[in-house]
Order: sequence, then structure tokens, then C-alpha cells
Amino acid sequence: MLIGCAVLVFILVTFGALLVYVLHEQHAYNNLVDTHDLSQRTAQLGVNYLAQRPHAGLVIGVYQQGRGNICGFGEVSASQTNPPDGQTLFELGSITKVLTGVTLAQLANAGVVKLSDPISMYLPPGVVAPQKNGVAITLEQLATHTAGLPRLPPNLAYTGTNAANPYARYSASDLYQSLATVTLSAVPGKKSDYSNYGFGLLGHLLALNTGLPFETLVKQSVCDPLGMTDTVIQLSTEQRNRLSPGHNPAGQVVPNWDMDALAGCGAFRANARDLLAFIAANVATNHAPIYQALAEARKNHFKQLAGGIGLGWQISQTVDKRVIHWHNGGTGGYYSFLAFDREHQVGVVLLSNYGDAFAGDNTLDKAGLEILKLAGKVSWQ
Repeated sequence: MLIGCAVLVFILVTFGALLVYVLHEQHAYNNLVDTHDLSQRTAQLGVNYLAQRPHAGLVIGVYQQGRGNICGFGEVSASQTNPPDGQTLFELGSITKVLTGVTLAQLANAGVVKLSDPISMYLPPGVVAPQKNGVAITLEQLATHTAGLPRLPPNLAYTGTNAANPYARYSASDLYQSLATVTLSAVPGKKSDYSNYGFGLLGHLLALNTGLPFETLVKQSVCDPLGMTDTVIQLSTEQRNRLSPGHNPAGQVVPNWDMDALAGCGAFRANARDLLAFIAANVATNHAPIYQALAEARKNHFKQLAGGIGLGWQISQTVDKRVIHWHNGGTGGYYSFLAFDREHQVGVVLLSNYGDAFAGDNTLDKAGLEILKLAGKVSWQ
């Protein structure tokens, strides 16, 4: 079951441990003073991260009240030893879920779908939609991890995949077959359990409904309105030259991951420039081109203790009462973290070419949360 074990790690990224850290980190926000050295503090966090990761490349982007700053650390690759920058591309892993969630919100606001629609409306004829106690799964429940679906499709490990690229051959027919046999863990809408399966299914259903490939749908719904030209699944030749190769926790270069039917849970690649634009649109108080969809995705659609879940977003309230929207992601060779605090008009993105998820290491998340906290009070210079 090597494949199954490898896939299980994918985009899990020690989620529970990070939630605990978000909720209970002890630094008092109100006592921070402006030391005018956020750039130096960010650089030190970057240096500390690289110290344990030979050949790593790391990019940190910080958004503060309308201004973005990007720092690169390490090297792009063995042949490009310059530090990565805002143009350098990385795999996003589960940050893709936020793009899928905003796409759902955009389609709902346009009247193409309703959040309350049961998924049976969008499945091909003859494909079974699982239920529990007679309760059907809705699109909103897929987007909030409340459908009762397991983390992974039960048949994923038996579809000819391999640990080096575990999702590449999981097809629509495999997805439909899994729906016919899966057992829901809870009545839909009652409990949230993180599910790559559910978000992969959501992306697939939205693509079926619109008749567009999933990547094209997300581009038209989210990326094009915000000018995110480097947020893609399929790389052009020029973009591939800007992709930093991924490394496993031992520092060895590993293959990129590809997805078929489950693209909605983790297939996109992007750079820090695009993700800072995404943060800027989310913290903006004016009407960005897709303001309503961004606002809908940010809403707390499933409330939990000290936070909840938006359409894709994890929402946490810290001990010092800051509300943070965030998500992280991991593939075999990459790790990512994205977060913002609308009240204080700050955000952060960190992109690494190291597969920390496979080591159960959330160092990058903690660094991102520390930078986000500081950014609300400490000037860049």
C-alpha cells in the first residue's frame, strides 16, 4: 500500500496540528510595536527555513495596506542557482481548493448553479449520488468538507497510479465507480471532515455543468478577472522554464504531480505575484471584478469553534481576536501557504519547492502565520 500511504499525505499537511497552532499561538498582537524591520524578520525566517533544506527554493510575498513585497531565498534549481522570485512557479497543492471554491461562488452568483443544488443534478445519467439517512449531498457541502465523503476515493490506490504521481490516472469513470460504493461517514451537512475526494468531485461537476475544462473554467471565473496569468494547470514552454523543480524531504528532485478527474482538489501551479494579486482582491474594500464571488467564498458557511469554513477557505479566530482566512497545500515536491487578515489589510504567501508534507512538517505554515501577525503592526522597512 505504498501508493495509498503516499496519497494519504497529499494535501493533509498536518492540518489538525496547524489549527491548534492558529488558535493558541501565544504572541499578543495588541502589544506589538512598529520596529520598521518586517523585511529583516521575514528574511530571517527564510534563512532559518533553508538551513535545514539543501537545494531548496523559497519565495515569500507580503501584502500590507495596498503594497506587496516579494523575497526569494535559495535557488530556483541546480542549473539556475539564482534565488526564485515573484515570477517563479510552484505547485500549489490544496490552495487549488480556494480557487475551486471561488469558481463555485462565481457560478452561483451568475445563477448557473445554486449552492443548495444536490450533486445528483450534475452527475451523468446512471451515476449514483451517495446519500446517508436519505439526505443528499449539495455543492455547498462539497465546498465545506461537510458531505461525509472520506479524505480520498476508496478506489484511488487501485487505478494504476504510483507514488511519484499518484493522481495522474484517476479518471472520471473511476470517480463515478467510487460514488456507487462509497459509504458516507456522517449525514451531509452535519460534520466537517477534510476531503480531497469531495473537492475533486466539486471541480469535476462544475466543469461538467459548464461544458468547459476545469482549468479553463477557473481561468475565466477567477484568474482572468484578476490578471492572474501564471495561475495554470498546463504550463506553456515559457512557464515550464520558470517552474522550480520539486524536492522530497531528503532533497532529491521528484516528478511533478498531475491530475485528471480530481483536479479541483490540488492541480494548479502559480507564482507569488499572482497570489499577492489574489490576496489584494480579497482584502480590498472596493468592488474588484469578482468582488461578490470573493465575498461569498469568504463567508463562514459552516461554523466551528473559533472559526469555520468558507467555500474552500479555512477561517480561524486567534486568541487575540484576529480573523484569518487561510489554506495550505502540499504535493510530493512542494509546500504552500496562503493567508490574509481583512481587518488589518494584510496577507502572506509562501511557496517552497520542498515536499514538507511528506515529513509532517508545518514549519512554513508557522512562519506564514508569524509574518501575517507582524504585518499588521510592523512596517516593511
